[in-house]
Amino acid sequence: MTKIVRFWLGVFAFSVCLFSVAPVLVIVVESFTDTDYIVFPPPGFSFKWYVEFAKRAEFVDSAVVSLIVALCACLMATWLGTMAAIALVRHEFRGRRVVQGFFMSPLSLPGLILGLALLQFLAGYGLARTVVTLTLTHVVITMPFAIRFVSLALLSIDPNVEKAARSLGADSWRTFWNITFPLIRPGIAASVVFSFILSFDEVAASLFVSSATAMTLPVRIFVYIDQNYDPLVTSVSSLLVFLAVIALFIIEKTVGMGRLFGLK
Repeated sequence: MTKIVRFWLGVFAFSVCLFSVAPVLVIVVESFTDTDYIVFPPPGFSFKWYVEFAKRAEFVDSAVVSLIVALCACLMATWLGTMAAIALVRHEFRGRRVVQGFFMSPLSLPGLILGLALLQFLAGYGLARTVVTLTLTHVVITMPFAIRFVSLALLSIDPNVEKAARSLGADSWRTFWNITFPLIRPGIAASVVFSFILSFDEVAASLFVSSATAMTLPVRIFVYIDQNYDPLVTSVSSLLVFLAVIALFIIEKTVGMGRLFGLK
């Protein structure tokens, strides 16, 4: 590959990244405007809309709901996904591909269709739309990704290592905790982080299973912009961006992005 080709490939990659990030940067900059309407570039800078967000009890409550739901969903999805991945990767049984397809089926459904189906299910059995049902909905959505991350980590491990531990007297639990778990830890970490971000930003399915007392922050934003058009939404969106950046920074310093996605 010549230097000219590499140069233009670099320019193309940089342009794509800039095109992808530019809208987010515009929102972040606009969140510091001192006007009562959205305009770019902002004529002046102020933190008034972040202060306004802190004063809005409905947004703060929705942020707490999103945090609780995302945290519970990512932990439950990773726990269940790890067990399912071990069963699917390490064991041969009749109907394994059918079971695998069943676990991955939420990926083939649009979020709106899945949310509508879950709403009909809850209504059919008379179940209330609460934080619990929201969490279970997000577990269904994020679990396929957890299975994929952990399965990829398991496939990179030589099964003979686990067999050697069992041949030396270790039971299944000790083999998993002392041998398997340390080796698949990057996959588990990737599952937790990705599931948390995916759950926290979920909108489509959450629209159908949310209620007035259990509404996530993205759904609150969606409902708010339908009736209002002020920079408050940009400040809330910017907080979500800052949260994602902080999460990525912590991951890079603790686990490493390369190890997280199997690049190292």
